[in-house]
Amino acid sequence: MSWSTTLKNRQQIRARIDAGEQIAVMFSDIREFTSYTAREGDRAAYELSHIHETILREQIEERDGIVVKTMGDGIMAAFAELSPAVHSAIEIQRAIRQRNAEHPRELIDIGIGLASGTPIMTEADLIGHSVNLSQRVSSLAKGGQILTTKEFAQETLPEKECHYIALGKRELKGLGALHLYEVTWMSEVARLTDRDDNLTLILTDRGTIVAELSKEMHAQIDNAISHLEHGSTDGRLSSLLQRGIARFTRTMIDKSLNAAGIAREQSVDAIDLSIDRDQVVMHAGRKPIRLNGVDIAEAAAFREKMIEMKKKLHGKHAD
Repeated sequence: MSWSTTLKNRQQIRARIDAGEQIAVMFSDIREFTSYTAREGDRAAYELSHIHETILREQIEERDGIVVKTMGDGIMAAFAELSPAVHSAIEIQRAIRQRNAEHPRELIDIGIGLASGTPIMTEADLIGHSVNLSQRVSSLAKGGQILTTKEFAQETLPEKECHYIALGKRELKGLGALHLYEVTWMSEVARLTDRDDNLTLILTDRGTIVAELSKEMHAQIDNAISHLEHGSTDGRLSSLLQRGIARFTRTMIDKSLNAAGIAREQSVDAIDLSIDRDQVVMHAGRKPIRLNGVDIAEAAAFREKMIEMKKKLHGKHAD
């Protein structure tokens, strides 16, 4: 984007703020960037952040937004209108998804937060409640998620094939409990989420399952991998990690420890789901993985959708 176009977009954003009209603020954050830097080194981390910035800047500027500032593992952007911010966030996640498909051994996993307001605009920054809110919302987003506030969702409409999902109230640090919404962008067929909202499995219409992990789950996995690397699996690990972390890491996240902790997409053929009494069991390799805190009825419905998708893909019966 030329400097004149960037200046024009900045002026439009400032004009709306001066008129008391709301603008959109976006935060994007690379998941587990700190642990990636410690593991891979500064050069690799810089290259990853550069790829992230390049993808985001292109999609943000395509919809008349501006990159306000970069923060190593994150970006803050602003838009004069709210709807272009939603569309930009969707295209960012799609571009990241495509990039990850092309580079499966060096995945990028990001969460995006959107909020609206009339912040103070300086020459190099935005300051105000909407900025803090957008950043807090982004911090709650799982890898691959786009989250926003109830107010933002009520004032905008996402793309035709997408919609908002009400997530209920979530506690935001320093801001209390607020109603949050997720913007769907993958043409979902079905989704399954555990009770604590740590893991979400999404069945897409192209016959894949996407695993979205919370920051807490990322941290658990990093901790478990550290124990596994040193031959230790003590009793402090959760049941999920004790029973299946090695297989889970290889099949649902990445085939190497270097990319562990990054959500990934996988063919529905590689995964099966069964219900064992009151437990949901995911078969993603040789060893079963028990998913705790999952609603049995929702799991059964999700499994039926998986079976239907396999039939559709192969034109034959799938158990």
